[in-house]
Amino acid sequence: MTEIPTDVDLLVLGSGAGGMTAALTGAVLGLEVLVVEKTDQIGGTSARSAGSVWVPNTHHSPPGSDSFEQALGYLRRAVGNRLDEARANAFLTAAPKMVQFLEDNASVQLRAYPHHPDYLATLEGATLSGRALEPVPFDASILGSRFSDLRPPLPEFTLFGGMMVDRTDIRHLMGATNSLSSLGYTLRLLTRYGVDRMRYKRGTRLVMGNALVGRLYHALLQQHVPVLRSTQVTALLQTDGRITGAVVEQAGTTTEIRVKAGVVLATGGITHHPELRQSMMPETLSKTSPVVESATGDGLVLAQQVGGHLGTDHDSSSFWSPVSRRVRPDGTTAVFPHFVLDRGKPGAIAINPSGNRFVNEATDYHLFGKTLFATLAKSPERSCYLICDDAFIEKYGLGMVRPKRMNLAGALKDGYLATSQTLDALAENLQIPSDALTATVARHNRFAETGTDEDFGKGSDAYQQNLGDPAHEPNPCIGPLAKPPFYALEIYPGDIGASVGLETDGSARVLDQDKEPIEGLYTCGNDMESIMAGRYPGPGITLGPAMTFGFIAASHAHGLTRKDSTG
Repeated sequence: MTEIPTDVDLLVLGSGAGGMTAALTGAVLGLEVLVVEKTDQIGGTSARSAGSVWVPNTHHSPPGSDSFEQALGYLRRAVGNRLDEARANAFLTAAPKMVQFLEDNASVQLRAYPHHPDYLATLEGATLSGRALEPVPFDASILGSRFSDLRPPLPEFTLFGGMMVDRTDIRHLMGATNSLSSLGYTLRLLTRYGVDRMRYKRGTRLVMGNALVGRLYHALLQQHVPVLRSTQVTALLQTDGRITGAVVEQAGTTTEIRVKAGVVLATGGITHHPELRQSMMPETLSKTSPVVESATGDGLVLAQQVGGHLGTDHDSSSFWSPVSRRVRPDGTTAVFPHFVLDRGKPGAIAINPSGNRFVNEATDYHLFGKTLFATLAKSPERSCYLICDDAFIEKYGLGMVRPKRMNLAGALKDGYLATSQTLDALAENLQIPSDALTATVARHNRFAETGTDEDFGKGSDAYQQNLGDPAHEPNPCIGPLAKPPFYALEIYPGDIGASVGLETDGSARVLDQDKEPIEGLYTCGNDMESIMAGRYPGPGITLGPAMTFGFIAASHAHGLTRKDSTG
């Protein structure tokens, strides 16, 4: 067990991407840093995420494709009058510096997706690529025995019991029987995984959010930053209005830690805070969430004790996604967010309890979730469904069912999917009007022929087309439902992270009720109220600001320390 130091410069609470970025920044700048994580695993919800980081105008953007002014204009249009201009300016100024700093000083490597449009692709200032970065795959075997410290991804995002794959991997896996290059790629991937399983409980080739937290954790270990796991912070210490320390509890022992530069709250947000989840979230929200279970509002509780408070002027209290649920063999509930793999592909439609389409299936997941709430408000006791045919299941899979029908039988057996040979029988199974479902599918099949969705405009912008199948014509997002049997998957509105959080200034300092900073107290990640104010302009709009404001917080704290040392 790591010994608890009693004096540090910077204390970081939480080990997600935002917290670890703050800790790493402070360490590189020369501060003595300590990270406290209340669970026994490193990475928080970041470890379960897709790992996308929305950072405009970095050196990864195609030359001439982006600028500070273009990104700010886009945010103004996307967020509207709720945009906090001061914090937006701070984010857009510091974000490119954060990326360069991490790549120059640590083992953190990011790259731009070759093509990933902003979600509100028709707004002026949107880009087609460059703002969405992803971590380069990480070989976690370099961590040795510390590899087991990392929080694993959701098992539903792995293959064969522990092999992580990203979209590039999936494309090669699906094309292994049609292309020699894809076959070779697949064989190398499987061989690597087989070798890993001789030594580890899962594959060491990490992608997405697991690669991001793996890289950050490796960098912290290289900087000799201690990380206390299974340790709870019970109170902050305040002297003359300034945060000067914290009280921590580990294995029943309480210790006071004195802090010179500040404390950074990065504990994961309010998602699982019992009272706030009930009072601030819609009634029809799924009771289970892919957000890490330890995100119980610890940062908020600690900040409130010294004068901090929630900012509440948000379009949505959280960020939403359609999710499906399935009971795992161990009795826990898997919650699968439907981000990119199925709902925008040609041949799937979403229907409401009346058997009618209610949404553009290829819209971004946050807007899809908002529409689910509006739909189910009229029928809170019912659910909505994704409907497809057998050709769709074969080619794309559906939710937790893999393409090629790999695990279809089990999903039918445990009720994750419903199926029938006819639409009428499927409607009866779902207890929805059969005439409405039949008419809805017939109308959508006509759209598949023309390529134009006359009801919701599916596939009409660059973002939606990116979710579709580029090989499918005339519209990459619209295909017929024609080949029986037909399938239905029950979907619910789910949450993937809080937007509401602690009110802060552009230096990531927590503000009191009078809008004055609480000196020595910073926050980032989902503990901080999002600069997006409940809107969702692009992929990675939680991780990008989380890491950037972690960088800002540590840099500001370091500046104060230098000022104090020079008198």
